[in-house]
Amino acid sequence: MSRALLPRRFSLAIPAFAISVALVSFFDVAAAQQRSDPTAVTVVGRDPNARRCNEQVVRGDVSDETISRCSDALEYRHLTQAAEIQLRINRGVTYMRRQQNEEALSDFDAVISLQPRHPEAQVNRGAALLQLHRYGPAIAAFTEALGLGVQEPYKAYFNRGAAREALGDIRGAYEDYNTALDIYPDWGPANAELQRFARQRRQTLQASQGGSTNQ
Repeated sequence: MSRALLPRRFSLAIPAFAISVALVSFFDVAAAQQRSDPTAVTVVGRDPNARRCNEQVVRGDVSDETISRCSDALEYRHLTQAAEIQLRINRGVTYMRRQQNEEALSDFDAVISLQPRHPEAQVNRGAALLQLHRYGPAIAAFTEALGLGVQEPYKAYFNRGAAREALGDIRGAYEDYNTALDIYPDWGPANAELQRFARQRRQTLQASQGGSTNQ
């Protein structure tokens, strides 16, 4: 798709798909690793609750049972730090999918306190903040995730663009959507946003030309 010129103004509505795009970043990788090596992701100790938690979250199960499995696993007495990090990300993403964003944020903050340079925790933290309409901190979290080398940077750029747009940073939002498309050409969500920019710019120009003609 050819790049659209930056429009003078457009709606500040956040795209509905912005959140869901960010949420899958950690678990797309987990599912792929699981298919190629069953020990790579799901084995986080001897506790069966930990394995059940991971399996149900990768399937997208957002039931109370999934939350309970993850919570019970976090009480396991021989839990390693690596296992706790994974379990908290699992539970945090499940909370976020349930629109329980404060609870999700608490889990992601706990991960970052254990491992401050964890990019996937930062990108998911940004998504939770975005859903809570805390746009400034969300931008900071996405920026941190990008600096740490998050696995799917186009999603972080896209969601940071949504947060910037909500704060009225039109040029910054446009640049982030463009960057997402540069990284992942023809990606549907970024394409849709740039097409929206182009439509709104045309509408602005048409309205301006119509006003000039009527004078």
